[in-house]
Amino acid sequence: MAAILLSAAVTCFAALFLGQAALRLAGAGEWSWLAPPVGLSVAMLVASPTADLPGESTTVAILLGLLTIAAAVWCLGSPEHTPPLSGLLAAAPVALLVAVPFLAAGRGGILGVALNNDMSVHLLIAEDFLSAAAAESYALPPDYPIGPHALSAALSRGLGTELPLAFSGWSLAIPVINAWTALAVARRASWLGKAVLATVVGLPFLVAAYYGEGAFKEVAQTGLVLAVVLSLSGCGPRLGLGRWVPFALLLGGMVCVYSLAGWPWPLAIAGLWLAGLLAIQAGRRQLREVPGAVRRELPALGIGLAVLVITLLPQVHRMWEFLALRDGTGITRDNLGNLVGPLPGWEAFGVWNNPDFRLPASPAFTAGMWTAFVLALALFGAYWAFRRGRWLLPLSAAAAMVVWRVSEHSQSPYVSAKALVIASPLLLLLAVLPLVDREPGRRPPGPLLLVPLLGLLLFLRVGGDDLRALRWSPVGPTDHAHQLETFRSLSAGEPTLFLGNDEFIYWELAGTPVDTTTFVSTPVLPIRPQKSWEYGQALDFDSIHAASLNSYRWIVTMNDAASSAPPPQLRPVRSTKDFRLWRRVGRVRERSILSEGESPGAVLRCDTQPGRAILAEARVAAVRRPPIEAPVPSATAGSTVSARLDLPAGEWELQTPYTSPLPVQVTAPGLRTTLDATLDRAGPRLPIGRVAVRRPGPLPISFEVDDTALAPPTALAIFNRVVATPVGTAVRIVPIGRACGKYVDWYR
Repeated sequence: MAAILLSAAVTCFAALFLGQAALRLAGAGEWSWLAPPVGLSVAMLVASPTADLPGESTTVAILLGLLTIAAAVWCLGSPEHTPPLSGLLAAAPVALLVAVPFLAAGRGGILGVALNNDMSVHLLIAEDFLSAAAAESYALPPDYPIGPHALSAALSRGLGTELPLAFSGWSLAIPVINAWTALAVARRASWLGKAVLATVVGLPFLVAAYYGEGAFKEVAQTGLVLAVVLSLSGCGPRLGLGRWVPFALLLGGMVCVYSLAGWPWPLAIAGLWLAGLLAIQAGRRQLREVPGAVRRELPALGIGLAVLVITLLPQVHRMWEFLALRDGTGITRDNLGNLVGPLPGWEAFGVWNNPDFRLPASPAFTAGMWTAFVLALALFGAYWAFRRGRWLLPLSAAAAMVVWRVSEHSQSPYVSAKALVIASPLLLLLAVLPLVDREPGRRPPGPLLLVPLLGLLLFLRVGGDDLRALRWSPVGPTDHAHQLETFRSLSAGEPTLFLGNDEFIYWELAGTPVDTTTFVSTPVLPIRPQKSWEYGQALDFDSIHAASLNSYRWIVTMNDAASSAPPPQLRPVRSTKDFRLWRRVGRVRERSILSEGESPGAVLRCDTQPGRAILAEARVAAVRRPPIEAPVPSATAGSTVSARLDLPAGEWELQTPYTSPLPVQVTAPGLRTTLDATLDRAGPRLPIGRVAVRRPGPLPISFEVDDTALAPPTALAIFNRVVATPVGTAVRIVPIGRACGKYVDWYR
């Protein structure tokens, strides 16, 4: 957790001062809360050419470090360019909320694992900047925006932190930066009003939900779009000829995050701004002055355009490939991603009484009333803004909803949901601004206490829904990644097979050309029909044909005593707590198996027709002692469940195919151990430990799930069963006739 907080703090610090330094160079004479999003854009623009620089992430880390220190010294030396402490602290509620997933899990880790495993690809892209071996085995997508990945890699290298924790820290910083950005619109608000504004606009429900599933691109895009709106609304500092530089840098930041797909929002908003100005001039009958105003604006526009072109030059090839290779977003219309259906537009109003944003509100009536409350505030806010000449705020919110509506009819629900996320802060800005903005010479609308009470009510409702969503957001541990990383130096550059089901394996074994047996619920390699694999079942050597095994030099399996015996042509090279690396030293011979499913074998029934056929055709069989299983119920955080295994005397290895968001304490006679949290795909049998049974009989085993103060009631550990395998289990090769009625691993 400390590494995540450090990465987040460094990201925020860099954004604050790189942004203010850029604004000061553009002519600003005072601090502006548009500095954080501008600084974030600057950092991503500097980091984006990482792959083309000598030293790659090391060079970028040094360069960004020097630029940040220089910018901080320059700005802190001038009080008018120093961020006010009260404003920095106004984002404290957001900072606390975005830490909730990690506090609920009791550890740092990877956001959104098991809910949205897209981070597996993002980590692999970022790993390319840190490892030459990774870059050789995995080519960067030529059309994909890589600003966040390059910046996270630079954080990892510069701070000496693990890449997934640096990435989580970067992701955590973005909502805080967005919260600071919102402060630009209400400079006269009280501190409490600023805290309300920062929370409601910086982290409405959908933004919190997307942050919690690790969808950092949408969260960053919301802040950049908000900054564009506030910049064109006159909420930024007074600038001279450099007045279009912030807009250019924000456009560049969007390319770093979303490529050219991020530009429809700023271009639509800029178009509305220009149309609004022309309408005002027409109303004043001053259209004749427009050409002169345009001519006077050309030098400033030229400077802004030059900054945009220069900063985007290193990414021109990537932008071109985005246009050339993609049809729109590149995502088919029927692609739901991790959604269960289209998201309703009402979710954009920031309140949703279901922690899972993908599901309907429950109860629907309560959610409807709260949505109506926010809608009423937003409609009043639109009227309030028009009356005060802040007409671009409601027009921008409307434009964002139009983009969502258009994408809903032209793109997949997965893509249109992203547009809804980006629209949400603009709608919430309308709802909250009249409640917190203090206007000289004007009294708040309505009775004296009504406005602060409405603001507090909105703050508590949005914050409460955020809290529920973020408590529910999963955090994947990195323990398995650490174990698999120890195999990289051995398998690097050589064909490797992972006998498992893990989307993160390509990053965990970065630098190794690795294939996986299955991907989520789909077999990648042909599965033998006798194993009849289904999602949630274990895999072993007999799951695939010998021809598949012979295509690889290295095989990675679970450290599972209950799996089928390895072929003699595979030699164990290295083992960790949960994994084992095998090297193929010869050509694996095909061997036949019974219909055994995920078990390592089955009993050969020679009195059946299939058994008699095997008896007539086969010569030898490998027999072994069968594993013994007992069911284990699921358990919530803080609860204990138990099971009983009827075991003969002897030593036994215990395994369980569990998943759990929290560690689990396992107790049995002569055994007390802790199972680490894991959110890997269900199915693999993970080792528990070894027990010695002196007398035959039932062996009681208890599983106690750890708890944290913020762990949600839905935090569930799923065990399915506990499996006991005799220690030292080895197959015995016997004539096929002597295998009748015995547990057969394979026969030939």
